[in-house]
Amino acid sequence: MPRPTAYSRLQISLHWLVVILIIGAFLLSDQMDDWEDMPADAPLPLHGILGLTVFFLMLARLALRLLRGAPPPPVDDPAWQQRVAEHTHWALYALAIATPWSGSFAFYLRWEEAADLHELLKTLLLLTAAAHTAAALYHQFILKDGLLARMGLRRP
Repeated sequence: MPRPTAYSRLQISLHWLVVILIIGAFLLSDQMDDWEDMPADAPLPLHGILGLTVFFLMLARLALRLLRGAPPPPVDDPAWQQRVAEHTHWALYALAIATPWSGSFAFYLRWEEAADLHELLKTLLLLTAAAHTAAALYHQFILKDGLLARMGLRRP
C-alpha cells in the first residue's frame, strides 16, 4: 500500500483529541489514589472514563493507520532518525492502548499487579510523548521544515 502524503482530517482530529484526553487523565490521576478503598460497584471516576475513551479512540486510530497508512518521515532526515520516528509512533500507539487497558484491569478486577503495570506504562507513555513532542518542536523551530503542518499546525 502506498503511503499517503498527508494525514487525513480524521487522523489529525483523533490525534489532538487523544492528546487532550491523556493530559486530562494525567491531571485527574489523583482521583485514583484510594482506588483499593472504592466499593466494587463504585462508578468509574472521570480519570477512568477519560482513560477508557483514550483506549477506544486509540483502537480506532490504529485501525485507521493500518487501513490508510501515515505519511513517511521527512526525506531529509537521516535514516536512523526515520527509524526512530517510526518506532516512536508505534510505541505511542502501544502505550496509549496498554496504559488504560492495565488501568481498567486494576480498577475492575482489583488487581494490584495491574495497578503497578499501569503506573509503569503511564511513565513510559509520558516519556515517549515528551520525546515525540521534543522531536516535533525540533523540526518546527530548529529545522524549520514545517513538519507540524502535517498535524494541522502551521509554521510561525
